[in-house]
Amino acid sequence: MKNTVLFSKIFLLFACAFLISSCIKNDNFIKGDAKIRFFQAASTDTTQNFYLNGIQIGTSVAYNTNTSYVVIAGDSVFNITSKNIGTGVDVTSLANQEFKIGQNYSVFYYKEKTDGPAKLKVYTDDVKPDLDSAKLTFLNLGYTLGSKVVITDSTNTANPIESLLGYGETKTFKVKVNNIMKYAFKLSSPTATNPPPVVTRLDSLTINNGRVYLILFDGDKKGELKNRIISSN
Repeated sequence: MKNTVLFSKIFLLFACAFLISSCIKNDNFIKGDAKIRFFQAASTDTTQNFYLNGIQIGTSVAYNTNTSYVVIAGDSVFNITSKNIGTGVDVTSLANQEFKIGQNYSVFYYKEKTDGPAKLKVYTDDVKPDLDSAKLTFLNLGYTLGSKVVITDSTNTANPIESLLGYGETKTFKVKVNNIMKYAFKLSSPTATNPPPVVTRLDSLTINNGRVYLILFDGDKKGELKNRIISSN
């Protein structure tokens, strides 16, 4: 009888420990891991599948979309390959890419010009938030645009601040989000479209303090400016 009671108590302890450990959330991220996501940023190309050392990672990626972050082994070296959906033909690759423990990475499938070859580029993502502000990283991959992107901070209506962002360039700002904060975008040499296409602006309705954002500038097949606001945390 005593052995039965002892066994029951031991079983109960193990069951409790299992339930507690099952409730611990680690967001699919443990020490030793890195995270990676893939973007298709070439408006004149088709949907892509991405591979690490020959193994497909994430789902197929159409233009203007991206995968969610996928957990991979950190401090490991990978060969990255992109293949056209359906045909399985290799389009482009990057060899010997190392992804460090605890880091987040974005891999972009892009072009430098319409009739040029597709390429892959890896960026290390800053996902650590500041609770009192928003981090904004602007990236221009609009190879069809034909001119730089003008970023206008019109928070100060009497003295707006403009920044130019050329193809392949990035800029990072830390901003206090409030009711008067506002960023607008246009081309330094606008196209003939009339009226110009609507480009999503940044304000307190689209971004929040304590968040990290990637603002990806792109151009459609007609060379019109597009942008995507992508949360990174």
